[in-house]
Amino acid sequence: MSGLFSAAFLRQIGWDIDVYERSEVELVGRGAGLVAHPELFAALNACGAGTRDLGVEVPKRITLDHHGDITGERPLQQTVTSWDRVQGLLRETIDPAHHHLGHAFERVEQDGRSVRVHLAGGRVEVADLLVGGDGIRSSVRGQAAPDIQPVYAGYYIWRGAPNEADLEPETLNTIFPYFAFYLPERQEVMTYPIPGLNNDLRPGRRRHNFIWYRPASKEQLREMNVDENGRQHEYSVPPPLVRKDLIAQMHADARKIMPPVLLDCVMKIPQPFITPIYDFTPESIIFGRIAMVGDAAACTRPHMGFGVSKAGGDAQALARALRDFDDIDTALKHYNAERQPIGNIIVMHARKIGTHLGEAPRTEEDRKMWELFRHDSAMMDWIAVPHFLDAYR
Repeated sequence: MSGLFSAAFLRQIGWDIDVYERSEVELVGRGAGLVAHPELFAALNACGAGTRDLGVEVPKRITLDHHGDITGERPLQQTVTSWDRVQGLLRETIDPAHHHLGHAFERVEQDGRSVRVHLAGGRVEVADLLVGGDGIRSSVRGQAAPDIQPVYAGYYIWRGAPNEADLEPETLNTIFPYFAFYLPERQEVMTYPIPGLNNDLRPGRRRHNFIWYRPASKEQLREMNVDENGRQHEYSVPPPLVRKDLIAQMHADARKIMPPVLLDCVMKIPQPFITPIYDFTPESIIFGRIAMVGDAAACTRPHMGFGVSKAGGDAQALARALRDFDDIDTALKHYNAERQPIGNIIVMHARKIGTHLGEAPRTEEDRKMWELFRHDSAMMDWIAVPHFLDAYR
Protein backbone atom coordinates (compact mmCIF):
# COMPACT_ATOMS: atom_id res chain seq x y z
CA MET A 1 0.00 0.00 0.00
CA SER A 2 2.84 2.41 0.85
CA GLY A 3 4.50 1.78 -2.50
CA LEU A 4 1.30 2.38 -4.43
CA PHE A 5 0.60 5.61 -2.55
CA SER A 6 4.18 6.77 -3.19
CA ALA A 7 3.99 5.99 -6.89
CA ALA A 8 0.67 7.80 -7.27
CA PHE A 9 1.85 10.96 -5.55
CA LEU A 10 5.29 11.05 -7.20
CA ARG A 11 3.79 10.53 -10.64
CA GLN A 12 1.65 13.62 -10.04
CA ILE A 13 4.77 15.80 -9.68
CA GLY A 14 6.34 14.45 -12.85
CA TRP A 15 8.57 11.67 -11.58
CA ASP A 16 9.05 8.42 -13.50
CA ILE A 17 8.15 5.67 -11.05
CA ASP A 18 8.42 1.89 -11.06
CA VAL A 19 6.91 -0.28 -8.33
CA TYR A 20 8.53 -3.64 -7.55
CA GLU A 21 6.53 -6.17 -5.52
CA ARG A 22 8.23 -9.24 -4.11
CA SER A 23 4.96 -11.16 -4.43
CA GLU A 24 4.62 -13.08 -7.69
CA VAL A 25 0.84 -12.59 -7.76
CA GLU A 26 -1.41 -9.57 -7.36
CA LEU A 27 -2.04 -8.82 -3.70
CA VAL A 28 -5.77 -9.49 -3.60
CA GLY A 29 -8.03 -11.56 -1.38
CA ARG A 30 -6.76 -10.19 1.91
CA GLY A 31 -9.74 -10.11 4.25
CA ALA A 32 -8.39 -7.67 6.82
CA GLY A 33 -10.58 -4.69 7.66
CA LEU A 34 -9.43 -1.16 8.33
CA VAL A 35 -10.86 2.15 9.46
CA ALA A 36 -11.15 4.97 6.94
CA HIS A 37 -9.83 7.95 8.89
CA PRO A 38 -10.25 11.48 7.48
CA GLU A 39 -6.54 11.37 6.58
CA LEU A 40 -7.15 8.31 4.40
CA PHE A 41 -10.01 9.99 2.55
CA ALA A 42 -7.78 13.03 1.97
CA ALA A 43 -4.84 10.98 0.70
CA LEU A 44 -6.92 8.82 -1.64
CA ASN A 45 -8.56 11.87 -3.17
CA ALA A 46 -5.31 13.83 -3.43
CA CYS A 47 -3.40 11.02 -5.20
CA GLY A 48 -6.12 10.43 -7.78
CA ALA A 49 -7.37 7.08 -6.49
CA GLY A 50 -10.66 8.49 -5.20
CA THR A 51 -12.97 7.07 -2.56
CA ARG A 52 -15.86 5.66 -4.60
CA ASP A 53 -17.64 2.77 -2.88
CA LEU A 54 -14.94 2.85 -0.22
CA GLY A 55 -16.71 0.87 2.45
CA VAL A 56 -19.54 0.40 4.92
CA GLU A 57 -20.96 3.19 7.08
CA VAL A 58 -21.36 2.42 10.78
CA PRO A 59 -23.54 4.81 12.82
CA LYS A 60 -22.38 4.04 16.34
CA ARG A 61 -20.24 2.05 18.74
CA ILE A 62 -21.48 -0.44 21.30
CA THR A 63 -19.98 -2.47 24.14
CA LEU A 64 -21.08 -5.93 25.22
CA ASP A 65 -20.93 -7.94 28.43
CA HIS A 66 -20.31 -11.68 28.81
CA HIS A 67 -23.98 -12.44 28.09
CA GLY A 68 -24.06 -10.34 24.94
CA ASP A 69 -26.13 -7.54 26.46
CA ILE A 70 -25.29 -4.02 25.30
CA THR A 71 -23.67 -2.11 28.17
CA GLY A 72 -22.93 1.19 26.46
CA GLU A 73 -23.02 3.04 23.15
CA ARG A 74 -21.60 6.13 21.46
CA PRO A 75 -22.91 7.75 18.29
CA LEU A 76 -19.97 7.94 15.85
CA GLN A 77 -20.43 7.86 12.10
CA GLN A 78 -17.44 6.14 10.48
CA THR A 79 -16.56 4.41 7.24
CA VAL A 80 -14.96 1.00 7.63
CA THR A 81 -13.45 -0.75 4.67
CA SER A 82 -11.09 -3.55 3.68
CA TRP A 83 -7.45 -3.82 2.69
CA ASP A 84 -8.65 -5.21 -0.64
CA ARG A 85 -10.72 -2.16 -1.52
CA VAL A 86 -8.06 0.44 -0.75
CA GLN A 87 -5.39 -1.57 -2.55
CA GLY A 88 -7.66 -1.91 -5.56
CA LEU A 89 -8.28 1.83 -5.79
CA LEU A 90 -4.56 2.58 -5.55
CA ARG A 91 -3.63 -0.16 -8.00
CA GLU A 92 -5.76 1.53 -10.67
CA THR A 93 -3.54 4.64 -10.49
CA ILE A 94 -0.45 2.70 -11.64
CA ASP A 95 0.25 1.91 -15.29
CA PRO A 96 0.66 -1.88 -15.48
CA ALA A 97 3.90 -1.34 -17.42
CA HIS A 98 5.38 0.26 -14.29
CA HIS A 99 4.12 -2.32 -11.78
CA HIS A 100 6.36 -5.38 -11.55
CA LEU A 101 5.57 -8.59 -9.66
CA GLY A 102 8.04 -11.18 -8.43
CA HIS A 103 11.01 -8.86 -7.87
CA ALA A 104 12.33 -9.18 -4.31
CA PHE A 105 14.80 -6.56 -3.09
CA GLU A 106 18.33 -7.84 -2.46
CA ARG A 107 20.58 -4.84 -1.89
CA VAL A 108 21.18 -1.19 -2.78
CA GLU A 109 24.30 0.84 -3.45
CA GLN A 110 24.39 4.64 -3.49
CA ASP A 111 27.00 7.27 -4.36
CA GLY A 112 25.36 10.46 -3.09
CA ARG A 113 23.66 11.20 -6.40
CA SER A 114 21.80 8.00 -7.26
CA VAL A 115 20.92 4.51 -6.10
CA ARG A 116 21.69 1.20 -7.77
CA VAL A 117 19.06 -1.34 -6.70
CA HIS A 118 19.70 -5.06 -7.09
CA LEU A 119 16.62 -7.27 -7.33
CA ALA A 120 16.30 -11.05 -7.18
CA GLY A 121 16.98 -12.68 -10.50
CA GLY A 122 19.78 -10.32 -11.44
CA ARG A 123 17.74 -7.24 -12.36
CA VAL A 124 19.42 -3.92 -11.55
CA GLU A 125 17.74 -0.50 -11.57
CA VAL A 126 19.51 2.87 -11.32
CA ALA A 127 17.44 5.80 -10.03
CA ASP A 128 17.57 9.12 -8.20
CA LEU A 129 15.68 7.71 -5.23
CA LEU A 130 14.67 4.42 -3.64
CA VAL A 131 11.43 4.44 -1.67
CA GLY A 132 11.19 1.62 0.86
CA GLY A 133 7.51 0.83 1.30
CA ASP A 134 7.92 -2.85 2.09
CA GLY A 135 6.31 -3.02 5.51
CA ILE A 136 7.35 -3.71 9.07
CA ARG A 137 9.86 -6.38 7.99
CA SER A 138 11.31 -4.08 5.32
CA SER A 139 14.24 -5.58 3.44
CA VAL A 140 15.26 -2.07 2.40
CA ARG A 141 15.40 -0.84 6.00
CA GLY A 142 17.13 -4.09 6.96
CA GLN A 143 20.11 -3.09 4.83
CA ALA A 144 20.00 0.67 5.38
CA ALA A 145 19.50 0.48 9.17
CA PRO A 146 19.92 -3.09 10.40
CA ASP A 147 19.85 -2.02 14.07
CA ILE A 148 16.22 -0.90 13.75
CA GLN A 149 14.20 -3.99 14.59
CA PRO A 150 10.49 -4.43 15.37
CA VAL A 151 9.78 -4.93 19.09
CA TYR A 152 7.21 -7.51 20.19
CA ALA A 153 4.44 -5.88 22.25
CA GLY A 154 3.59 -8.93 24.36
CA TYR A 155 0.28 -9.72 22.65
CA TYR A 156 -1.17 -10.89 19.35
CA ILE A 157 -4.46 -10.95 17.42
CA TRP A 158 -6.68 -13.74 16.28
CA ARG A 159 -8.51 -12.34 13.29
CA GLY A 160 -10.72 -13.19 10.37
CA ALA A 161 -13.80 -12.09 8.46
CA PRO A 162 -16.86 -14.35 8.47
CA ASN A 163 -19.39 -13.80 5.71
CA GLU A 164 -22.50 -11.84 6.61
CA ALA A 165 -24.67 -14.57 5.07
CA ASP A 166 -23.24 -17.18 7.46
CA LEU A 167 -24.04 -15.33 10.69
CA GLU A 168 -27.05 -16.01 12.89
CA PRO A 169 -29.99 -13.54 12.93
CA GLU A 170 -29.21 -12.52 16.53
CA THR A 171 -25.63 -11.64 15.53
CA LEU A 172 -26.81 -9.64 12.53
CA ASN A 173 -29.35 -7.73 14.60
CA THR A 174 -27.21 -7.11 17.68
CA ILE A 175 -23.71 -6.27 16.44
CA PHE A 176 -23.28 -6.54 12.68
CA PRO A 177 -24.14 -2.94 11.70
CA TYR A 178 -21.99 -1.39 14.43
CA PHE A 179 -18.48 -1.02 15.78
CA ALA A 180 -18.73 -3.53 18.65
CA PHE A 181 -16.35 -4.01 21.59
CA TYR A 182 -15.98 -6.65 24.30
CA LEU A 183 -13.41 -6.55 27.10
CA PRO A 184 -12.43 -9.84 28.78
CA GLU A 185 -9.66 -9.66 31.38
CA ARG A 186 -6.37 -8.58 29.71
CA GLN A 187 -7.99 -9.13 26.34
CA GLU A 188 -9.95 -7.09 23.82
CA VAL A 189 -12.41 -7.96 21.07
CA MET A 190 -13.73 -5.66 18.36
CA THR A 191 -15.85 -6.24 15.27
CA TYR A 192 -17.31 -4.20 12.42
CA PRO A 193 -18.76 -4.79 8.94
CA ILE A 194 -16.56 -4.55 5.85
CA PRO A 195 -17.11 -5.05 2.11
CA GLY A 196 -17.46 -8.58 0.83
CA LEU A 197 -15.32 -10.22 -1.82
CA ASN A 198 -14.75 -8.02 -4.87
CA ASN A 199 -15.87 -5.04 -2.76
CA ASP A 200 -19.45 -6.25 -2.64
CA LEU A 201 -21.41 -3.78 -0.51
CA ARG A 202 -24.85 -5.36 -0.93
CA PRO A 203 -26.62 -6.48 2.27
CA GLY A 204 -26.05 -10.17 2.73
CA ARG A 205 -22.81 -10.11 0.70
CA ARG A 206 -20.58 -8.25 3.14
CA ARG A 207 -18.15 -9.62 5.75
CA HIS A 208 -17.68 -9.01 9.46
CA ASN A 209 -14.17 -8.06 10.56
CA PHE A 210 -13.25 -9.86 13.79
CA ILE A 211 -10.23 -8.91 15.95
CA TRP A 212 -9.31 -10.61 19.25
CA TYR A 213 -6.29 -9.32 21.19
CA ARG A 214 -4.67 -11.83 23.54
CA PRO A 215 -1.44 -11.76 25.60
CA ALA A 216 1.41 -14.18 24.95
CA SER A 217 5.02 -14.35 26.08
CA LYS A 218 7.86 -14.41 23.56
CA GLU A 219 8.23 -18.13 24.22
CA GLN A 220 4.53 -18.75 23.56
CA LEU A 221 4.69 -16.67 20.40
CA ARG A 222 7.65 -18.65 19.12
CA GLU A 223 5.68 -21.86 19.61
CA MET A 224 2.67 -20.37 17.76
CA ASN A 225 4.99 -19.38 14.91
CA VAL A 226 5.57 -23.04 14.04
CA ASP A 227 3.33 -23.76 11.07
CA GLU A 228 1.25 -26.79 10.05
CA ASN A 229 4.31 -28.31 8.34
CA GLY A 230 6.57 -27.88 11.37
CA ARG A 231 8.50 -24.91 9.97
CA GLN A 232 9.55 -22.19 12.42
CA HIS A 233 8.71 -18.63 11.27
CA GLU A 234 10.43 -15.58 12.72
CA TYR A 235 7.52 -13.14 12.81
CA SER A 236 4.22 -14.80 11.85
CA VAL A 237 2.74 -17.77 10.03
CA PRO A 238 0.99 -17.33 6.65
CA PRO A 239 -2.78 -17.73 7.20
CA PRO A 240 -3.22 -21.01 5.29
CA LEU A 241 -0.47 -22.62 7.40
CA VAL A 242 -1.75 -21.77 10.90
CA ARG A 243 -1.78 -25.03 12.81
CA LYS A 244 -5.13 -26.78 13.28
CA ASP A 245 -4.40 -27.48 16.95
CA LEU A 246 -3.99 -23.74 17.59
CA ILE A 247 -7.32 -23.02 15.90
CA ALA A 248 -8.98 -25.78 17.93
CA GLN A 249 -7.60 -24.35 21.18
CA MET A 250 -8.72 -20.85 20.16
CA HIS A 251 -12.23 -22.18 19.54
CA ALA A 252 -12.22 -23.87 22.96
CA ASP A 253 -11.10 -20.64 24.68
CA ALA A 254 -13.74 -18.66 22.81
CA ARG A 255 -16.48 -20.99 24.03
CA LYS A 256 -15.48 -20.16 27.62
CA ILE A 257 -15.47 -16.36 27.43
CA MET A 258 -17.29 -15.08 24.34
CA PRO A 259 -20.88 -13.79 24.31
CA PRO A 260 -23.04 -15.88 21.96
CA VAL A 261 -23.00 -13.30 19.16
CA LEU A 262 -19.20 -13.07 19.19
CA LEU A 263 -18.81 -16.84 19.48
CA ASP A 264 -20.95 -17.08 16.36
CA CYS A 265 -18.44 -14.83 14.58
CA VAL A 266 -15.46 -16.88 15.77
CA MET A 267 -16.91 -20.18 14.65
CA LYS A 268 -17.89 -18.83 11.22
CA ILE A 269 -14.43 -17.51 10.27
CA PRO A 270 -13.34 -19.57 7.25
CA GLN A 271 -9.60 -19.23 7.91
CA PRO A 272 -8.62 -17.72 11.29
CA PHE A 273 -5.10 -16.32 11.36
CA ILE A 274 -2.69 -14.83 13.88
CA THR A 275 -1.09 -11.40 13.75
CA PRO A 276 1.63 -10.86 16.40
CA ILE A 277 1.86 -7.20 17.42
CA TYR A 278 5.17 -5.41 16.93
CA ASP A 279 6.13 -1.77 16.73
CA PHE A 280 9.17 0.46 16.35
CA THR A 281 10.01 4.11 15.83
CA PRO A 282 13.41 5.21 14.44
CA GLU A 283 15.32 8.46 14.82
CA SER A 284 15.44 8.92 11.05
CA ILE A 285 13.35 7.68 8.12
CA ILE A 286 15.86 8.69 5.42
CA PHE A 287 19.22 7.08 4.70
CA GLY A 288 21.01 8.97 1.98
CA ARG A 289 18.89 8.60 -1.15
CA ILE A 290 16.63 6.05 0.53
CA ALA A 291 13.28 7.23 1.94
CA MET A 292 11.11 4.99 4.07
CA VAL A 293 7.30 5.25 4.04
CA GLY A 294 4.42 3.60 5.88
CA ASP A 295 5.11 0.68 8.21
CA ALA A 296 8.67 0.46 6.88
CA ALA A 297 9.31 3.94 8.29
CA ALA A 298 7.62 3.49 11.67
CA CYS A 299 5.16 0.75 12.54
CA THR A 300 2.50 1.28 15.16
CA ARG A 301 0.28 -1.15 16.99
CA PRO A 302 -3.08 -1.39 15.22
CA HIS A 303 -5.30 0.07 17.96
CA MET A 304 -5.97 3.23 15.95
CA GLY A 305 -6.44 1.46 12.62
CA PHE A 306 -4.18 4.17 11.22
CA GLY A 307 -1.49 2.28 9.34
CA VAL A 308 -2.80 2.85 5.83
CA SER A 309 -3.75 6.45 6.65
CA LYS A 310 -0.18 7.02 7.83
CA ALA A 311 1.18 5.48 4.63
CA GLY A 312 -0.85 7.91 2.56
CA GLY A 313 0.34 10.85 4.66
CA ASP A 314 3.97 9.77 4.39
CA ALA A 315 3.79 9.40 0.61
CA GLN A 316 2.05 12.74 0.15
CA ALA A 317 4.61 14.53 2.34
CA LEU A 318 7.50 12.93 0.42
CA ALA A 319 6.10 14.08 -2.93
CA ARG A 320 5.38 17.56 -1.60
CA ALA A 321 8.95 17.96 -0.36
CA LEU A 322 10.40 16.77 -3.66
CA ARG A 323 8.11 19.18 -5.50
CA ASP A 324 8.98 22.18 -3.34
CA PHE A 325 12.77 21.76 -3.26
CA ASP A 326 14.96 21.49 -6.36
CA ASP A 327 17.64 19.63 -4.41
CA ILE A 328 16.64 16.04 -3.62
CA ASP A 329 18.76 15.76 -0.49
CA THR A 330 17.29 18.96 0.96
CA ALA A 331 13.81 17.69 0.14
CA LEU A 332 14.46 14.41 1.95
CA LYS A 333 15.62 16.26 5.06
CA HIS A 334 12.37 18.24 5.07
CA TYR A 335 10.39 15.03 4.60
CA ASN A 336 12.18 13.47 7.56
CA ALA A 337 11.61 16.56 9.72
CA GLU A 338 7.89 16.49 8.98
CA ARG A 339 7.01 12.80 9.14
CA GLN A 340 9.46 11.20 11.59
CA PRO A 341 7.91 13.04 14.58
CA ILE A 342 4.40 12.13 13.44
CA GLY A 343 5.33 8.47 13.18
CA ASN A 344 6.81 8.65 16.66
CA ILE A 345 3.63 10.23 18.07
CA ILE A 346 1.41 7.55 16.54
CA VAL A 347 3.59 4.73 17.89
CA MET A 348 3.64 6.19 21.41
CA HIS A 349 -0.10 6.86 21.37
CA ALA A 350 -0.87 3.26 20.41
CA ARG A 351 1.43 2.00 23.17
CA LYS A 352 -0.70 3.88 25.69
CA ILE A 353 -3.84 2.18 24.40
CA GLY A 354 -2.23 -1.26 24.56
CA THR A 355 -0.97 -0.93 28.12
CA HIS A 356 -3.63 -3.26 29.54
CA LEU A 357 -2.75 -6.05 27.09
CA GLY A 358 1.01 -6.44 27.36
CA GLU A 359 3.44 -6.57 30.24
CA ALA A 360 2.63 -5.27 33.71
CA PRO A 361 2.58 -1.44 33.90
CA ARG A 362 5.93 0.06 34.87
CA THR A 363 5.23 3.77 35.21
CA GLU A 364 2.53 5.85 36.85
CA GLU A 365 1.17 6.82 33.43
CA ASP A 366 1.06 3.14 32.42
CA ARG A 367 -0.85 2.31 35.60
CA LYS A 368 -3.39 5.04 34.86
CA MET A 369 -3.91 3.76 31.33
CA TRP A 370 -4.15 0.18 32.60
CA GLU A 371 -6.88 1.23 35.02
CA LEU A 372 -8.68 3.32 32.38
CA PHE A 373 -8.91 0.45 29.92
CA ARG A 374 -10.53 -1.83 32.45
CA HIS A 375 -13.72 0.09 31.64
CA ASP A 376 -15.76 -0.44 28.48
CA SER A 377 -16.24 3.27 27.85
CA ALA A 378 -12.50 3.79 27.28
CA MET A 379 -12.55 1.51 24.25
CA MET A 380 -15.30 3.55 22.63
CA ASP A 381 -13.54 6.82 23.45
CA TRP A 382 -9.98 5.88 22.41
CA ILE A 383 -9.79 3.05 19.88
CA ALA A 384 -9.77 3.91 16.15
CA VAL A 385 -11.33 7.34 16.73
CA PRO A 386 -10.89 10.05 14.09
CA HIS A 387 -8.83 13.22 14.58
CA PHE A 388 -6.78 11.76 17.46
CA LEU A 389 -3.64 13.48 16.18
CA ASP A 390 -5.23 16.88 16.80
CA ALA A 391 -4.46 16.52 20.51
CA TYR A 392 -0.72 16.53 19.71
CA ARG A 393 -0.72 19.60 17.49
